[in-house]
Amino acid sequence: MTNSDNRLRNEFLNTQVITRSSGKRLGVVKEVLVDVDRREVVALGLRDNRFAMSGIPKYMYLTSVSQSGDVILVENEDVIEDVDIDIYSSLINSEVVTETGEPLGKVRDFQFNLLDGQLQSLTIAVIGYPQIPEQLISTYELSVEEIVSSGPNRIIVFEGAEERLTQLTVGVLERLGIGRPP
Repeated sequence: MTNSDNRLRNEFLNTQVITRSSGKRLGVVKEVLVDVDRREVVALGLRDNRFAMSGIPKYMYLTSVSQSGDVILVENEDVIEDVDIDIYSSLINSEVVTETGEPLGKVRDFQFNLLDGQLQSLTIAVIGYPQIPEQLISTYELSVEEIVSSGPNRIIVFEGAEERLTQLTVGVLERLGIGRPP
């Protein structure tokens, strides 16, 4: 397991999925689904194009990915499967709190290993929407080893986890003295 196998969720979004057998374009990745209890990425949700908001999404398991780069290669069209998405989470905008109830922020992104899907770390900030540029808000990295348990839209981490956060970016609000780190 090398760092080159670790990917951010953000790197997968809007990436085309193409079959090796026929070169057919299956769609673009719009969603990365996580089994929070097992702490692993399990499936990718696809749309017809990057601007599609309607239509029926298609799903494929992460294990179907043959190769990843500028595009995601899969063997054939049979990778599109019925995935029970209700048991998985996108993790994005999930609240992160310590065991004592201290709020640390919300999940903006996460890093996972492409080979086995295992989560490596969470990127958290005051606001969990990835559309807000990192220059505006400070972001922090938290190892998944800190996770104690999870619930619907909430991740509970060990008490004192805030002391083990790694700051990734310093936002404008913190530079101005308005914002504060967790």
